[in-house]
Amino acid sequence: MTTEVELVRGIFIGFAICFPVAFVVLFLATGSLSIAVFAIGSIAFIVGSLLGFTSVALDWSLGVGESIAGTIVIGLAVDYTVHLGHAYTEAASESREDKVSYAATVMGVTVVAGGITTLGSSLFMFACQVTFFSKMATLIAGTIGFSLLFSLLFFVPL
Repeated sequence: MTTEVELVRGIFIGFAICFPVAFVVLFLATGSLSIAVFAIGSIAFIVGSLLGFTSVALDWSLGVGESIAGTIVIGLAVDYTVHLGHAYTEAASESREDKVSYAATVMGVTVVAGGITTLGSSLFMFACQVTFFSKMATLIAGTIGFSLLFSLLFFVPL
């Protein structure tokens, strides 16, 4: 029981470090406080959805691998939102609709292509015999799936 308590404490310490750092990076990359706040919200939804899915649907308890991966997925989740947020801020137009259209057109294809290649790389890990690697494959694939979902269908429309 002590190990599980420490793992939960460790993941929250990781979150306490990763989320503020991600917020600062997003703010510096986009130059917009509102985009940084919306992006951090999207990232929190991605991480929460992934950890909730593994807990509820896959019945995983929080182990060492999940604890390590919990902070790693924040880095993966930041990728798509920062690219889309940066494209939004770089749009020449002043209207919100045109900026969304620009970001989705310029970065949307790149984000989806990056997601497909990362999903493809995780497929090789599903065949591994070592449980850590197959779980990591699930976590990577889930992170990419939720990242695409939330960055394209939640973050961009905000």
